[in-house]
Amino acid sequence: MKLNKLKEKVGQILKKSKHKLKIAPEKLEANKKSVSDAITKDDVRKLIVDGIVTKKPNTGQSRGRARVLLEKKKLKRKRGPGKRKGTQKARQKVDEYNVKVRALRKRLRELKAEDKLNGKNYNRLYLRVKGNYFRGKKHLEEFINGENK
Repeated sequence: MKLNKLKEKVGQILKKSKHKLKIAPEKLEANKKSVSDAITKDDVRKLIVDGIVTKKPNTGQSRGRARVLLEKKKLKRKRGPGKRKGTQKARQKVDEYNVKVRALRKRLRELKAEDKLNGKNYNRLYLRVKGNYFRGKKHLEEFINGENK
């Protein structure tokens, strides 16, 4: 059997492309007769067992370039306008609105627990917090104390 055809048959058995197979030249010279006489799939399987035809190892995707890029990004490189896709708000790491609202709601609960707010005022302020009315806790306190009504 011709070597090209042999590789195709071995590829069918091992479920690999013929380009992912390797024929050992020193073993091929020693077993030239058995290689040329191999016709059936059983004959080809015997060649595989003998180590005449072997699979090449799978090559993975190299992380070398990715590691270099990561090192540069750690040094704050690669951040210019050409590398940016989203808007400035989309690139923010934390959702500032949620952080602010959680802090304000926590403060409202504390004030309600201290009996500085009744249920009606608490509800009104809660809705204003939800509507992003207050800039921060200090603004909320000023509003409650009547400085900013």
